[in-house]
Amino acid sequence: MGDNARQHVPMTADDQTTPASHAAPALHRIPTRLGQLVRVERWRIARPYVRRRRREAELAASLARLEADFKHARERHDERLERLELLARELVLTAESLRRATSTRRDRGAG
Repeated sequence: MGDNARQHVPMTADDQTTPASHAAPALHRIPTRLGQLVRVERWRIARPYVRRRRREAELAASLARLEADFKHARERHDERLERLELLARELVLTAESLRRATSTRRDRGAG
């Protein structure tokens, strides 16, 4: 005969809780496996982000060094320019002094 001929036994309280107790260890593993998966994926995604942040920090440090070097070079350039202007003034004053000295000698010699 077929399946209809079998006697159907009603479910007991143990029959209803047993499958849940069998599933409980598997359900406890799901958060662990899910957490592992999340950690793996987070690092897979985070690696490029960490590399980009590191590269940006290195570029910022390089830019700060370049700005400091440029500032130092600008200060040195300004100092050299001031010295050159001072030398040019002294040269002009010396040239005027020599011109006056030669013109007074010429005036004395002619007079």
